[in-house]
Amino acid sequence: MQKYPPSKIIQLILEGFEQKVLESGTLWECLTCNQCLKDCPEKINFADIVRMARYKMRQSTNQNPDQLIAHKGIYTTISEIMSQPYINPNRSLDWVPKGCKISDKGNILYFVGCIPFFNYEFDDMDSIAISTLQILYNIEKEPIVVFKDEICCGHDIYWGQGKLEEFINLARKNVDMFERARVSTIVTACAECYRTFKVDYPKLFEEFDQKFEVKHIIEYIYETWKEGKIEFVGKNESEEAISFTYQDPCRLSRFLPDDNDITEIVREIFKEFKKLGYNFNEMEHNKSNSLCCGVSSWMNCNEKSKALRYKRMLEAKSAGTMMLTSCPKCKIHLSCVQGDYEDISAIEILDFSEFLIKHIKVIDSNKKGEEKK
Repeated sequence: MQKYPPSKIIQLILEGFEQKVLESGTLWECLTCNQCLKDCPEKINFADIVRMARYKMRQSTNQNPDQLIAHKGIYTTISEIMSQPYINPNRSLDWVPKGCKISDKGNILYFVGCIPFFNYEFDDMDSIAISTLQILYNIEKEPIVVFKDEICCGHDIYWGQGKLEEFINLARKNVDMFERARVSTIVTACAECYRTFKVDYPKLFEEFDQKFEVKHIIEYIYETWKEGKIEFVGKNESEEAISFTYQDPCRLSRFLPDDNDITEIVREIFKEFKKLGYNFNEMEHNKSNSLCCGVSSWMNCNEKSKALRYKRMLEAKSAGTMMLTSCPKCKIHLSCVQGDYEDISAIEILDFSEFLIKHIKVIDSNKKGEEKK
């Protein structure tokens, strides 16, 4: 339980007690899920306040939240190392599926994110990267840019620990890589990478939006479907009807501008699957009211966050036998809690890309033209 609720913290700051709030250290406990922004009549972005407060808590009160960082801080440490100017990772590309041609220059970049590093502790995370790259290559029929020396987008150290200088260093290195590769479109399957490129980078780089178009794989699939380049295919006649639900990540709902419609277009895709024999059911909390997976930026993995994850999984169980999400960390954290509770252990959790790769058919443009004739 936080020492001060968000409303009290805002009140203390307005009354001139900002230093008291900083010294209390209570803002290290915030999930930065932005649920309070959704409910705030004044639209105060509390997560942004927390992010800046964390920077100040490090600088002015010399606080260190290491004991709150999950997995002994290994993943955030990797990000910090990458922020150094002369560090260029040599990442393995063994996960790239046979037949998928990749390049170091081109129009479309698949920004993989930190998924390959998660394989040290979590099973089958490469499946998200494999599925996403296969989708892109099958549709585009041209090599997709994948960086062997790709670095972190900076999300976790930016939001979780308030390390702004390291974040800015990562951002500069990434933009330089994008420009050298001459990419125009950046596609990612990570909700956190998407939010970071879509919202945070344009605040740092004036022409970022003009140089690069950022798409989540949801948007990419939706657009190619509407353009008639792909169609969705359903289950075999011998397969049983599957009831599934969808976990809206915080970064793809409450953290995006009001005019971003990704929460709606993903459901338009799911409605199409209803015609194909699948049953899509909403959980009690959905879209901008979706429950957080409980651990943001590798911070505060504890009994309180576990209780939140368990509650979310009970909602999923009521909605179907399968849960889809579009954030690798949501998949990690919600899968993790399944090992502690038998009643939710049978729910299958898949990334959006892992589900869609089995249900996309590329439409041959030549045959389509012949049919019209």
